[in-house]
Amino acid sequence: MRILLIDDHGILRAGVKSLIQAVHHDAQVLEASCTAEALELVRSQAFDVIFLDLCIPTSATSNDLTPDNGLSLLSLFKSGREAPADPDPARCVTAPVIVMSAESERRFVDEVMRRGASSFVPKASAHEVMLEAIKRALSGGVYLPSEAIGKGGQAPSSAFHEQPATPLGPKDLGVTPREFDILRLALQGNAPWKIAAILEINPVNVRQYLSKLYGKFGVIDLYGLQGLFAKTGQVLGVLSSPASPALASRPRDKSC
Repeated sequence: MRILLIDDHGILRAGVKSLIQAVHHDAQVLEASCTAEALELVRSQAFDVIFLDLCIPTSATSNDLTPDNGLSLLSLFKSGREAPADPDPARCVTAPVIVMSAESERRFVDEVMRRGASSFVPKASAHEVMLEAIKRALSGGVYLPSEAIGKGGQAPSSAFHEQPATPLGPKDLGVTPREFDILRLALQGNAPWKIAAILEINPVNVRQYLSKLYGKFGVIDLYGLQGLFAKTGQVLGVLSSPASPALASRPRDKSC
C-alpha cells in the first residue's frame, strides 16, 4: 500500500505516519510539505490513499498558510467536471482523500466532503480517535466527526490492538455487484465521470445507479451516504469488477 501524507509540519507528519504504520506495517508512506511537492508526487506515481492537511503552503519557500490551498488541491484531485482530452494527471486521482484540519465546524466539514473528501479527521482528535479514523479510511470506510453527523454519532469502536471491522460485500448490503462497486467508489469521493472511467461504463448509468442507492439507503445525496457509513462504522470489501487499467494502474504519460 502506497500512501501520500501532505502536511507542512514534520512532527505531525511523523505522528500520523507512525499511526498509519501501526495499522499497516508494510505501508509505504511518502511525504509532501506543500502543494507543489504533493502535485509532483501525484503526477509521477499512483497512491492508494492520500492524507491531506488543508492548511498548507503552495511551495516550500512560501508562508501562505491558508485552508484555501488545501481545498484547491482537493478540488483538483476530485474535480466533478468531465475530464478534458489531455488532463493534468492530478485530476486522474481515484484514491480516497482523508482530510485533516484544525477546523471542525459543521459548515466547514460539509464543504470539504462535498469537494470530494472520503473522510474528515479533526487534528485535535485524541490518539484513539485518530487511529480509528485511519483504520476506517484504510479499510474502505468513512470517518466524520460527531459534529458533522449529529446526535448518536460515532465513537471509537476499536482499541489499538483490535482488528478492523469485517469488510462487507454486495449480499451483506442487499445491493447488486454493480451497485456495490459504484457505492464503494462514490464513498471514496470519486465523481460520476471518474467512476464511469474506472468501471468502463456510461456516466449517465453511474448517476442512475447512484440515485437508486440513495433511495435504498434513505438519503438524498452522496454526503448523506457518507454520513450513514460514518455512523455505522461499516467498511466495504474490494470491487467485484476489475478496475480499468487506465485509472487503476495507469502509466503517468497517458490521459485518464
